[in-house]
Amino acid sequence: MRCAAIDVGTNTTRLLIAERKGSKLKEIYRNLATTRLGAGLRQAGGLSAAGKAATLAAVRGFVAEARRRECDFVRIVATSAMREATDGPGFARELTDAAGFQVEILPSDMEAWYSFLGVTESLETDGETLVFDLGGGSCELIWQEGCRLQTLSFPLGALYLTDSYLQHDPPLREEVAAARIHIRQCLDGCVPSAVRLVGVGGTVTSLAAVVKQLSRYDPAEVHGFYLAKRLVEEKLQLLLQLKEEERALLPGLQPERARILPAGVLVVDELLVAVDAPGFTVSEGDLLLGALYAVILPASALPRPPAE
Repeated sequence: MRCAAIDVGTNTTRLLIAERKGSKLKEIYRNLATTRLGAGLRQAGGLSAAGKAATLAAVRGFVAEARRRECDFVRIVATSAMREATDGPGFARELTDAAGFQVEILPSDMEAWYSFLGVTESLETDGETLVFDLGGGSCELIWQEGCRLQTLSFPLGALYLTDSYLQHDPPLREEVAAARIHIRQCLDGCVPSAVRLVGVGGTVTSLAAVVKQLSRYDPAEVHGFYLAKRLVEEKLQLLLQLKEEERALLPGLQPERARILPAGVLVVDELLVAVDAPGFTVSEGDLLLGALYAVILPASALPRPPAE
């Protein structure tokens, strides 16, 4: 059985196609389009017109690819930007009509649950693992207590922080300081400690690719890679010193992510301090993979979602 998941995110729209082998899923194809659906959302309250057009085109193309590869089902999920925008529900209906599949706007706790599933089904974890999902519009923290998941969601997405705080290129010191204050205020006093920290999302996978200086992005090179806090701090200082056009030339970095990566890495840096962690493990298994496992696995095999 083949299945596909499409994630309509704040900064990107992504596709994962996987094949079921018993109780496991094996990735056979993935793709990504930088659509910036949530650009300017905090200021305007609605979705970007250019982002809507780019997202419609990406979703149509990804659905066509899923059909070409004879997928048995397709899930389309939407996250932070669609949740928060005044026109999010209306655009979800427009996307549904265009794609021919229902678009689900995920509550933050369900988004977190799927991300947690993606991690636990692709990496060895234990009960003391804390997962963070850093996207364009928000950052979710997920951990397990007994058989139930606990989640927190913060307005700490890489695109959101860039639009709100980092107005100059490269960012000014006072802009970076203001962004750090916002991040600390969000995280202060509510972040659980963890023996193991695992990160998912475009910021963390891009950061790993930059650290490894990949000439071509390879998920297998990134998945399971451990990023020490020292390396995070080192790359953050470099990113904050370079202009966007210079960051775009860094080996391993997709040029489309050059604008928002400094803000995302700021969140990672502050989170490592808040959790008192020496580093974190990068996972390619995330929301997309978890959304598929939530369908194929029996409920008894899954941790209880926080919504229950």
